[in-house]
Amino acid sequence: MDIMRTMDIESILDEAENGKRSPILSRITPEAQEFWSGCEDRVKQGRPIKPYVVHRLLKEHFNIKISESAVRNHFQNIIDDVK
Repeated sequence: MDIMRTMDIESILDEAENGKRSPILSRITPEAQEFWSGCEDRVKQGRPIKPYVVHRLLKEHFNIKISESAVRNHFQNIIDDVK
């Protein structure tokens, strides 16, 4: 019962409805959204995307710092969801 008092029920319900959101998605700015969505679409289509290049391009062009491993894990989760 004490655990339930400390939990934010609304956030738990949101997660149950929408699934867990990757923290890197909150770092994607509106300016970078088109590039990021394009990368995700290509991953869903089975086209190879190099995480280290996405990491570098996000940093160089949009000043977004997301680690290469975070990008790789996100893309792998997309691949796993498509299967």
